[in-house]
Amino acid sequence: MRAKRRRQPVKFLLDPYYACLIFAGVGVGTLGIHGPARLVLLWLALLLLSLLYLERESVQMRYSLSNVGRGAGLGALLAGTVLLFAFDVLRITSERLFPMGNGASLFQSLFFVSAPIEELFFRGILQRARGMAVASLFYGLTGIVFFLPIAGQFFVVLLAVGLGMGLLGLVYGYVYERYGLAAGIACHALVNVVLFFVPRMVSQWWAG
Repeated sequence: MRAKRRRQPVKFLLDPYYACLIFAGVGVGTLGIHGPARLVLLWLALLLLSLLYLERESVQMRYSLSNVGRGAGLGALLAGTVLLFAFDVLRITSERLFPMGNGASLFQSLFFVSAPIEELFFRGILQRARGMAVASLFYGLTGIVFFLPIAGQFFVVLLAVGLGMGLLGLVYGYVYERYGLAAGIACHALVNVVLFFVPRMVSQWWAG
């Protein structure tokens, strides 16, 4: 008798656009949660959506020390230039957008959580599937979802956050296309730290 063929399990493929809609729904559903807890829930949602997508499609890191160094260097150069001209604005923005209790938790969130998770989803999945322009647009809109409860009463601030994240998405997208996902994560992590961690820590140090 011929051996029965084993049926391969059907793996679920999550469309990136549906993933964005689900994330937006999570953002609306958590508007009543304040403080760092909501940011953690949204990052967790992005991670889970990414893992669902990766069930069918693998992501290439293109890791090498040279690529990571290029991404980190570009991120530090870009963010350092902005920091020179907008130190006080960045300090105030960081305090409003990232209400973490201390410097250690702020650094960990920006460097080890935000950058890898957001780059995995927006560059490794969305940009790969739909292109840089779409990924950057949705990344800017995500900024509004993230920070609506914090900056919603300041429409100009919220609009600036969305526009700024969209522009940064183009930078991260360029690094991703040129040097790979690992470099995009390094670029994003350095931008986060220089723009949102350094101004607060320097201000606290000056204040004694």
